[in-house]
Amino acid sequence: MTDTKIASGTPLVIAAHGTRDESGVAECRALAERVANKLPDVPVELGFVELAEPKIPEAVQAAVAQAPGVSEEPTEGEQSVSAVVVPLMFNTGGHVREDIPEAIDEGRGGARVAYSAPLLPDVRMRKALDRRLAETLAAGEGREQWRARDTAVVLVGRGALVADANASHYTLTRMFWEENDLACVEPAFIQVTRPSVPEALTALHARGAQQIVVQGNFLFPGLLHVWMTEQVQAWQASHPGVEIRIAPVIGDCDEVAEVVVDRYREPLDEVGLGEGAPVYMSGLRLQGRTVLVVGAGHVAERRVARLLDAGADVHVVAPNSGIQLTRMARKGLVNLERRAFQTDDLDGVWFVQALTNDPQVNATVAAEAEKRGIFCVRGDDGRKGSAFTPATQQAGGMTVSVVGDRTPRRSAKIRDEVLRALQG
Repeated sequence: MTDTKIASGTPLVIAAHGTRDESGVAECRALAERVANKLPDVPVELGFVELAEPKIPEAVQAAVAQAPGVSEEPTEGEQSVSAVVVPLMFNTGGHVREDIPEAIDEGRGGARVAYSAPLLPDVRMRKALDRRLAETLAAGEGREQWRARDTAVVLVGRGALVADANASHYTLTRMFWEENDLACVEPAFIQVTRPSVPEALTALHARGAQQIVVQGNFLFPGLLHVWMTEQVQAWQASHPGVEIRIAPVIGDCDEVAEVVVDRYREPLDEVGLGEGAPVYMSGLRLQGRTVLVVGAGHVAERRVARLLDAGADVHVVAPNSGIQLTRMARKGLVNLERRAFQTDDLDGVWFVQALTNDPQVNATVAAEAEKRGIFCVRGDDGRKGSAFTPATQQAGGMTVSVVGDRTPRRSAKIRDEVLRALQG
């Protein structure tokens, strides 16, 4: 159980999507009330991106007005956080990266508002999905018990224009499959991208599946669940030999409420996280200085190219390397050692980037760098490093860099807008 004692009383804003479905809005409000009960000394406001009231700017305004020690006069110097906004969404799609930050800016006035992370990949969200699956497999209402290992599942996500969000749904699908010992799980999306629900059902049928659960990774009742149900019914009408059950939405539950509470707590535990980014902007003169990069994937390849442009003496340590880094090493542009990280790799290093796909390795690199007073960028969790990598571009003799509040695409968008303005 989450420890929910918060001394500050800083208000919380839950930023939800919104729906025209009255039962969906009611269930969303019930979840907000559940969260409020877990935070008895914290004002909790609920705002919606669209389709329901109040909108997020109004919710932020209401929260800021309840902040401890709030003043109508602007203050100089460092401001305390007046509210924390938690997006009630699974992944970093367009609403999380653009719409909600813009709504926060519209509603906060001169106050400092912290913006937290979406709900996934917290394991408790998967536990909530698991529970709904178990209910759907169970006997009842004239139906027999289904065994998980005899059952295939279509796990349906919303679908987004942001590739990262869609890729996260594929990751969730694999975890859901293995954790529940199912026969097979196919990912699908209800809008924007593919595969569609009928396509996923057809793929399972072609593999011989005769009993299928279709489960939407949706928080509340609404059009997404309705569309999913209609698509399933239309497909089943032409495949009468396949048994299909539709799982309920996740809904108002303790698992989701506890994740929201923890997302609320995270920025309050961190000095300087709120408006903008918690960094002191500077520039590193790395020409001729040793920089260590731990990891050799696609992110490392991009960062190494930038470091070489800055004139750094780049050392790369990784068990394996991609084509680009291998070529760089053969040309003598970087020193590449194919092995695991060792603490003495930090000897004589001015700056380090931990860019492996193993969070434990990245944490070890960051901890060892901290001991030695070396600034470290963590590719997997920027907040746990001691430096950030900005969105950077050069044009017309100018270098423009933007460091944002954990929304990389928004940082890149602002960077490009600044460049266009400079170029006239």
